[in-house]
Amino acid sequence: MLRILISFLTLTLLPLTAIPAYSKGGRLMQGPMVGAIESDQITVWARAAGESVINIRYSAHPNFLSAQITSPVFASAEEDYCVTITINDLDPNSFYYYQVLVDGEPIDYDGYPVLTAPEEEMLTKFSIGFGSGARADHDGLQAIWLQVQNARPHAFFWLGANEAFSELEPQFQAEEYRRQRSVPFLQPLLRSIPQLATWDAPVKIGPEKLDASMEIFQRYWPTPTQESDKTTNTYFTYQYGGVDFIFLDTYTYRDEANQSTILGESQMEWLQDQLVTSDATFKVLLSGSSWSNLSDLHKNTWMAFPDDRNGLFRFIKENQINGIMLLSGDDDEAEIKAIPMSRDGGYDLYELVSSPLAQDPKPDYSESNDQVIAIEEPYAESMNFG
Repeated sequence: MLRILISFLTLTLLPLTAIPAYSKGGRLMQGPMVGAIESDQITVWARAAGESVINIRYSAHPNFLSAQITSPVFASAEEDYCVTITINDLDPNSFYYYQVLVDGEPIDYDGYPVLTAPEEEMLTKFSIGFGSGARADHDGLQAIWLQVQNARPHAFFWLGANEAFSELEPQFQAEEYRRQRSVPFLQPLLRSIPQLATWDAPVKIGPEKLDASMEIFQRYWPTPTQESDKTTNTYFTYQYGGVDFIFLDTYTYRDEANQSTILGESQMEWLQDQLVTSDATFKVLLSGSSWSNLSDLHKNTWMAFPDDRNGLFRFIKENQINGIMLLSGDDDEAEIKAIPMSRDGGYDLYELVSSPLAQDPKPDYSESNDQVIAIEEPYAESMNFG
């Protein structure tokens, strides 16, 4: 298990000023949720109950001594009343406390604590949590989040089937985002622990509706800005504590008809560039699709796209890129396994799998898969997280 210290706040320091007069939404429907954090900033997402002005008050002190306030952001109907606010100019590896203000009034008089990240490239001990397969339609309470909180991760990564909408039209997908974002036991984690997610496209809707679905994802998941792909932000690199976490989009660009690619040409070139230019000791590749499930049993697997899979692993070996680790989800069981690249002169790539968070496990592990080495036998007795 990786160890990591994470805290993500992004805000502009401003003196307290008068709030412009807008119609009063008065409260939040979902949130707040902490997004990516850096050493000097935190990102906070929230969804208001109507048109309203949102600010964040924050301080290094729990009693809000010398508090600052961010620039106002307007929650509009066009964005489904979702807002993303950044808190800037913070100190690294430091606790801050924040309150969300709706039309100038705090939604909760107790501040939520968040820890900023350590200084960039500073090696430090930290932990992350990860998982996939959270379905509020199957489990509306999701008590597993109590165990995640007890594990005290510095961040949590969502790796597929993050909401229950694989068969839903785009106009209904937002409803599932809201329902998952409202799960009771999840709230303390959302308010204080950074949350990042892979793009998990609905597989049962046509490609003509993909853009609308992606727009909803971007509205509800504030991902870090990626200079190479500012239009989508469905794949990105997040650096923390000297580790590069590379989140991949295995849905938007895949060609299932010909099984020619799972990433697409531009994303593969971007990934290769990230790998060769990274100075991190460890480079963790995060995928919503399994890296090693047999393709005849699973459509949603890298094994179904051998050109991309073999090409990527060959690139890693030929360029002597060390420190690669693999995370995946959406597999309905938990596993630790190794892809034995040492057979071809490379080094074994370890894959950590966790699923599901909140639905019934459906074990389908095949003992005949000689292309992986089972480090730990698959676990499918209950819901789980990594």
